[in-house]
Amino acid sequence: MNAKTPGAPEALTPSPMKDARTSAAESDGRTARWALHRERRRAELLDVARHLIHERGPDVTMEEIATASGTSKSIIYRYFADKAHLQRALGLHILSAMQKRLTEEVRGLAAAGDSTTPVSAQEHLRAMISTYVDTAQRSPHVYAFVTRPSDGLNHFLESATRLASAALPRDHPAPVLWASGAVGFVERAVDRWMRDPDASRPSADDLSDHLVTWLMKGMQ
Repeated sequence: MNAKTPGAPEALTPSPMKDARTSAAESDGRTARWALHRERRRAELLDVARHLIHERGPDVTMEEIATASGTSKSIIYRYFADKAHLQRALGLHILSAMQKRLTEEVRGLAAAGDSTTPVSAQEHLRAMISTYVDTAQRSPHVYAFVTRPSDGLNHFLESATRLASAALPRDHPAPVLWASGAVGFVERAVDRWMRDPDASRPSADDLSDHLVTWLMKGMQ
């Protein structure tokens, strides 16, 4: 018979529930780390694709992107189902950068002006259009890749439409319809400007001014 020694600590039996919670927490931690790794890797692949397209043109292959990334084409397809998927992802990547830059531009306008006066629709549109034109001019090959007819382009233009409609006054009639037409107008005008070899074409700044002027007249 084993007598219990007075004052001796009792042996602690691990709780099944505690073990389950610990295991679940460890599993969640691994899942979160893997998701973060996957997102970072995907962003790296997009950067490689953007740089490669910038240098070589919009007709680069998935195999070329894989080689430049130091990986295999099968790995690329784990992140992007096909080239159209890559186009869409790259379009969103560029639009995100444009939106960030636009936000900075608008904040700069607000900081430089009267704090009691909100940034006007004209100023907002000017910042947005100049950002779009500058992005196209800086990398014509990437611009050509992103704006090829596809579901990716449609998604890109839809996102740009939402961005443009947000710049309009609250009392503007049918803001989404106006923004949709404005985005299509700007996209086609910039596309023609990019393809026009005529040395007499307007500068990027002049083009942005013209587009804003024409759009503002349509709001009157």
